[in-house]
Amino acid sequence: MKKRLLHVLGGGQWQVPTVRLAKQLGYRVLVTDMFKERPAYAMADSYEIVDIADPKATLDVAKRYLIDGILCDTTDTGVPTAAYVAETMQLPGMGFETALNFTDKWRMRTLTAAAGCYAPDNLLVNSQKEVAEAAGKLDFPVIVKPVDNQSGRGVTVVRDRDKLLSAYYYALERSCKASVLVESYIRGDEYIVDGFMVDGVAHVLGIALKTPNTENSTVADHITYQPMSKGRLQQKVIDANERAISALGLLNGIFHAEYRVCGEQVFPIDIAARGGGCKIYSHVLPNLSGVHVNREMIKFAMGESCSVLTNANRAANIEFLQLSAGIVESITGIDDARAVPGVITAHINFQFDERKAVLREKDDRPGYLISVADSAEQAKRITADAVSLLKINLRN
Repeated sequence: MKKRLLHVLGGGQWQVPTVRLAKQLGYRVLVTDMFKERPAYAMADSYEIVDIADPKATLDVAKRYLIDGILCDTTDTGVPTAAYVAETMQLPGMGFETALNFTDKWRMRTLTAAAGCYAPDNLLVNSQKEVAEAAGKLDFPVIVKPVDNQSGRGVTVVRDRDKLLSAYYYALERSCKASVLVESYIRGDEYIVDGFMVDGVAHVLGIALKTPNTENSTVADHITYQPMSKGRLQQKVIDANERAISALGLLNGIFHAEYRVCGEQVFPIDIAARGGGCKIYSHVLPNLSGVHVNREMIKFAMGESCSVLTNANRAANIEFLQLSAGIVESITGIDDARAVPGVITAHINFQFDERKAVLREKDDRPGYLISVADSAEQAKRITADAVSLLKINLRN
């Protein structure tokens, strides 16, 4: 009997765990990506060079291969494409309109506000004239962001009206829809909520506090998951998350959501119907909750029942490396850092001789280490000990 075929959108490093696991579960795997050389190609049964942001081209490939399921696990770019293909071929999926709700920030902001969620004052701008109008209507500071990108790409905190136009063009260059959202900056602590929807019920598997970078508050220096306590603050965030995700229409599948808590108010900042980056979905959540989210995501895509019953309640810390600007000449101690008890993975995100400037967006961070422990304080100590073993030599 021929093995069933899973279509994975994206063949980069973040999709490698998904492809590897799907193979371990006994499926054949087709990978599509716009680039000619990608690490996931080597372990896939087949691959095709197709832009994952092109729904019709992806559908043509999916039909030709007669796929049995499709998913896009860590990049918003392919979420609508996967939903379009699944809906057209009558395969399990979230639905195309739902995918658009999660990948268009204007739709997201409009729908969650209509459902009673708190929302910052915001305006959709598509011209220099509308930027000038926004400057007169909103209090500063403001956040300027493309309506359809992820990982902080194109996002700027603007504190001075004179810098609003340049931030607009920076965001516009990173928007496929050539549209930009300008909204009031909400002060307060930012939380990440990760989990899985099953038949319209949100199963929260982890809640983390983001500690912002001092130079760019849209980028985190570390992300710390506390054990689930269902205390008052956690419950407020959980309640806001349920309302927001229900408003966006997700009934089944993974979610990765960010909220800002300001006094008694919880504001949805960004909500994704895909796994969190930095190995949150593949490494952090299984160690926190005992639920192998990546496996459940694959099972859902292939039409199988999902199980998200937790059997663990631990803490984790994602510590992002800090580098001064300069040219990287050498790095030592990586293996020693990875060997520290409690460290579950380490990732370096730069090449030698690459100059690291001030962080403009999340992808500029030079790397990270992840630890798990019984408490958040212990998890942070573990990553601090591991980071201290790294020796990175720079020259100006």
